[in-house]
Amino acid sequence: EYVYTTKQLEGAETHDEYWNAAMREMVHTGYMHNYMRMYWGKKILEWSNTPEHAYRTTLYLNNKYFLDGRDPNSFANVAWVFGQHDRGWTEREVYGKVRYMSSGGLERKAKPGQYVEKVEKRIEESG
Repeated sequence: EYVYTTKQLEGAETHDEYWNAAMREMVHTGYMHNYMRMYWGKKILEWSNTPEHAYRTTLYLNNKYFLDGRDPNSFANVAWVFGQHDRGWTEREVYGKVRYMSSGGLERKAKPGQYVEKVEKRIEESG
């Protein structure tokens, strides 16, 4: 449905306000809440033209902006997005048997609207 370039993702230029806030938090602080970090990676997989491109993009953004980028744990986190250290799930388009995360699931398990407000406030206050 949506396909974004690496440049669009890096600029937080997607249709998804939750994802954009997560990307902006990462760029401005080097940090992202762990649940948002999972969602962030899963959406890159969903919005990329191939899994290989998604992996390269996720690793590039992870290593460029996260404070723990290039750390072995960080590489494992990226691999998890693509199914490493996880069980198989019901097969679906784009993902195959890799775990899927949706904005609806995010809304059920977290408070992403409050997260967006918090990130925007933090960025605004930092100038």
